[in-house]
Amino acid sequence: MLDERLKGRLVVVSPHLDDAVLSLGATLAHAVESGSDVQILTVFACAPDSNAPTDEWDRKSGFATEGEAAQQRRREDETACAILGVAPRWFDFGAEPYERHGSMQEVVTAVASATADADIVLMPGFPLAHADHAALTNGLLSHGLSCRRVGLYAEQPYSFDRSATPNGSVPDMPAARIRSGTLTWQRACAAHRHRQLKLRAVKQYVSQLPQLGLRQLGHLRLRRMLWQEARLGGETIAWPNAT
Repeated sequence: MLDERLKGRLVVVSPHLDDAVLSLGATLAHAVESGSDVQILTVFACAPDSNAPTDEWDRKSGFATEGEAAQQRRREDETACAILGVAPRWFDFGAEPYERHGSMQEVVTAVASATADADIVLMPGFPLAHADHAALTNGLLSHGLSCRRVGLYAEQPYSFDRSATPNGSVPDMPAARIRSGTLTWQRACAAHRHRQLKLRAVKQYVSQLPQLGLRQLGHLRLRRMLWQEARLGGETIAWPNAT
């Protein structure tokens, strides 16, 4: 059964084009099946009309310009979102090290405005190893959102890679800086069919999987990540001040 806190209008803040699906794909498929209205808001989706030369990551992914990378990655994201039944929305803010096309305050204000009518907003919470993830989440938490409830999610495959604790259990220490109270990390249960939808959706990010190490040997590491999520009880979400 879907956690009641995930019912209603749910917006998942995704720093880049794949973060939300990699981290919460099974949960989002479950939420859609249960009647929730789910949107993935990708903040640093880059400018599709930019002729700026690519950074090292996008160059290794086969792209020559920021715009080329943005266009292809949006196509991949659109297909992945369709598999899960969620709606994609993209902002043109640049990911590091591209031109941001706005200050972080402007970024935070835009996200706050876009999520104002949401019942639930989920944003990255652990391990926040990427500068874009950390700046976005901590900026949003400092600014405050007007939605009914805010949650944080463990980012994949980074949480899987880091094995936050020796047995792979829920991390004890949050990376996000909440202003007050505590965080309770919990597993979001999902059925096999939801995990299969996540697997199909993640496979759509064909330009990204090789560098993430998730495509080799028949997507073996990706399957191991999903197996670990299932074994431990599901994808990981933290609820501030939960009991």
